[in-house]
Amino acid sequence: MEAMCMKKYFQTGAMFACVLFTAGCASVSGRNNKQEASLTVKNYSSYSFVPSVSYQTIDGFGAAYTWYADWIQHDQIGAEKAYDALFSDAKLSVLRLKNEYEYKETKTAPNGKAIAEYYTAAVKRCAAYGEKPVVLLCCWSPPASLKSNNGIPGKDGATLKKNADGAYCYEEYGQWWTDAVLYYRNLGIQIDFVSIQNEVEFTASYDGCRFDPQESGSCASYAKAFLSVYRHFKQAFGSSAPKMLAPETMSCVWGTISPYIKPILAEEPDSIYGIAHHLYVGGTSDSDKNEVDPDSYLVNFMTLNQFYGTTRKWQTEFYIGHALQTAKLINNSLVYENANAYLYWSGVWHTNGSAFETGELINAEWNGRWYLCADYYVMRHFSEFVRPGYVRIKSITGDTNVASSAYISPDKSKVAVILINLSENVKRYAISSNGEYAVSSVTAYQSVFGDKALSADTCYKTVNLANENKIVLPPKSMTTIVITGSENNEQ
Repeated sequence: MEAMCMKKYFQTGAMFACVLFTAGCASVSGRNNKQEASLTVKNYSSYSFVPSVSYQTIDGFGAAYTWYADWIQHDQIGAEKAYDALFSDAKLSVLRLKNEYEYKETKTAPNGKAIAEYYTAAVKRCAAYGEKPVVLLCCWSPPASLKSNNGIPGKDGATLKKNADGAYCYEEYGQWWTDAVLYYRNLGIQIDFVSIQNEVEFTASYDGCRFDPQESGSCASYAKAFLSVYRHFKQAFGSSAPKMLAPETMSCVWGTISPYIKPILAEEPDSIYGIAHHLYVGGTSDSDKNEVDPDSYLVNFMTLNQFYGTTRKWQTEFYIGHALQTAKLINNSLVYENANAYLYWSGVWHTNGSAFETGELINAEWNGRWYLCADYYVMRHFSEFVRPGYVRIKSITGDTNVASSAYISPDKSKVAVILINLSENVKRYAISSNGEYAVSSVTAYQSVFGDKALSADTCYKTVNLANENKIVLPPKSMTTIVITGSENNEQ
């Protein structure tokens, strides 16, 4: 073994994945091994990012904190470490919170204290790197007093209640939403965005409320409810009114989304800040097997971009898929839909057992204990260095087995590159910008997930690249490359 090269093996079950890095200054988590000298003569493909070709601006990455989110708060020392992982390390900037105002009692909410602690923790940690978190407040159900079934669950076709005149209580609903925002803001939570109804088209056995695109005798109109809230917000808050996302369907299918927002745009075209949707419908996924086909969404992603290309698009909830599948799915949403934000479900959840690949970022236990799951590292690969305000730019790998995207900071001083090697083979790249960007430093972070990630031991390892800015991608891995430099004005 020669001193100029290095080699590291990650053991995953009975399978070994070989991670190769170039030249003598590469290292992983402080461990220095050697790589066979013959590897230095192997060809490197060209990876290019092109700052002059730009796409959407990123609003942020985040997760939901709803059911089970307060479990980590049973151990305050443990809670602080969890907040560090979410908001200092992964730098998740969007908190999706649940509106429980008047769920049980008037003028209060049972989750107020718990979510205020999350927000305070996020504000403190974001301030350390000069940012502020944003809050998306979502409603699963209005209070029972406004529901046709006089309850919180969505069963029995629950929709808005009708008043004594037989009209749906749109005005009362708008006022309730205004009161809810005031309540949470009085707790110190700055409500930046609102979605008036989670999974609007779905009849849920848990908290839920059904709205249809058009009003009928059995169901209230989403457009009328949305516009009532919008007008109440304008009157109550003026320029500080929360921005509104719509319609937050289970589906990313344009034919499902369009009927909900078309009448809103016709009447109040400035009322919708962005399109919100989930990914439970519109592609192939299996929650029982925890599998998703990321490319099965491409047609729907591209259709949304075609029809709403100038409108912001937020993917606000999804969790299904192995780590490598989740990485490809997020990348597809950003590249083909031109999504401005991607939110995971859920930031904190409880799943029985101790599986590393589960549908949450943090798996919490009742006693306050918790651990990071595989998708935490997937999200961190995007969220830590692709910051709000960054703009996606052209990214070229020249290989359909290596998915990629690239993002540049507003001042052009940083570029974050995501490379996902989906193949069984090692991929080698020399990084370039086609002469458009002068690189001063490069650092990379790498996770080897395999077909199924089994532990954190192979996740998010630091890689210091050689001067030639060459990198090796292990099979079935994800790499974030952070580049510092400046635009080449001579180009």
